Amino acid sequence: MATTTYQRLRTRPPGKRAVRSQLERITASPEFESRPRSAEFLRFVVHETLDGREQAITQHTIAEAVFGRGEGFDPATDPIVRIQAGRVRRSLDRYYLADGAADPIRIDLPKGTYTPAFSPQKTAGRGTHSMATPPQDTDAWPTLLVMPFRNQTACPEVDFVADGVAYDLAAQLSRYAAFQVFLATHASVNPGVAPSIRFEVGGSIGMQGGDLGVKVHLVDRANGGLMWARDFSCPDDGAGSWRLSDAVEATAAMIAEENGLVANRLLGEVRGQPIGGSEAYAAILRHHHYEATRSPQAFVEALEALQGAVEAQPDCALCWSYLARLGAIHWSLGLPGEAMPMKDAVTAARRGVALDPSSVPARLILSYALLLDDEVEEARKGVETALHMNGGSIFWLDAIGYLLTLSGNFEQGPELIRRAIQLNPYHRSACRAGLWLDALRRADGTAALEAARGYDETAVFWHPLMLAVALMETGEVDTAVEEIRRLLELKPDFSKRGHWLITRYVKHDDLVRKIETALDTAGLALQA
Repeated sequence: MATTTYQRLRTRPPGKRAVRSQLERITASPEFESRPRSAEFLRFVVHETLDGREQAITQHTIAEAVFGRGEGFDPATDPIVRIQAGRVRRSLDRYYLADGAADPIRIDLPKGTYTPAFSPQKTAGRGTHSMATPPQDTDAWPTLLVMPFRNQTACPEVDFVADGVAYDLAAQLSRYAAFQVFLATHASVNPGVAPSIRFEVGGSIGMQGGDLGVKVHLVDRANGGLMWARDFSCPDDGAGSWRLSDAVEATAAMIAEENGLVANRLLGEVRGQPIGGSEAYAAILRHHHYEATRSPQAFVEALEALQGAVEAQPDCALCWSYLARLGAIHWSLGLPGEAMPMKDAVTAARRGVALDPSSVPARLILSYALLLDDEVEEARKGVETALHMNGGSIFWLDAIGYLLTLSGNFEQGPELIRRAIQLNPYHRSACRAGLWLDALRRADGTAALEAARGYDETAVFWHPLMLAVALMETGEVDTAVEEIRRLLELKPDFSKRGHWLITRYVKHDDLVRKIETALDTAGLALQA
């Protein structure tokens, strides 16, 4: 774990001189020396940004400066800039997984933009590490080793694809802050090198006709058992390359999400153990268990564990953030007892961000708490920052889309939710509430009903509420009345508190009126 002092130093953005020095380190590395066009591309966008001309960085300016294209350049018919940007992103990921693992500054090119981002790099604590320095003390955080993927084709030129899949998978896994990720090189494939590593990912690359086949497996090294395996087929795009990113992102999500394979395996070991000690990740697992079950006993255990964790490890950003999230959920759903006042939840969330400004989940949890507390504009800005930091990864994409939708961005939010649902098999079902709200806004009762049925948190009053309102939209009044009965079983005082509970999440007056009118028509009138 990083120390408080180190994390506080990271709150300052790197200066221009430091960024220029980092740029020279990157472009002088073997990764970029062998790819001069990528180095030239990176130099151009970094220098333009440092000189204050980031608004002028477009496909046209890059095409002219880097590729010598003229005024007639048309990005619709000439995708050279987009293609090269993808190569630069992959080269940066590979650089920071190897030669640049200990560099003080990180330069990234987030997906969807050509403007680079500069940030202090996590050179301590969790992240991605070379197996040249195997871990000695994992501090009870999950450890995962990505092994080289085997090239099982007869084509030596596919070696770079196999290497790239392992690099990209390690990079995706390292985005989830609760993991320590280690990448084995071909020179360090010795199963006994790091006995403290718990989980291992590996696989192979093969050919199936003209398509590329990717086999991936996850092993629990504690018992040698195979936890999961899957085959992906990546079609040839017609230009001699294959779309591998979806397979890599889906694999990372299945392994590392909050309710993914590793968390579920470790949660089974935590259940039944006495609460106490300073194991931060065990406390976070108890939070995930509460979210999955909504059990009052699970809530008490999660609260006690997280409070103990922040006392024992006050520099653990994720513990502060998940403590805030636990308190915010409890408050916004009007559950019995009081975990913490909402102002304390916001304070805890702010502390999580202060300790780790580069943490996407910490920023999203702060935005969530602010939204519930009616600080909608600050919440929206925080979500937009998290989206930029996320760099196109499907990790947290469902939460980003959900919070963007709740804060009023009905163009981008639902689109991100749909992408997360498509790519992430372990997406959070709460994101479907964003699709439900958007469907109500568009007066699409069928879509609202589909979204409500996909929201599987049946122990939460929002489940029957969403169904009842959607059923009223589609004219199924009798079934809607049945859902109203179930709503009142979960929340007997909903007629008194319903308006307050609804407006914790729905911040648009016209949508609040639409929801309350539907409930009233179904026989549930809310008090002002």
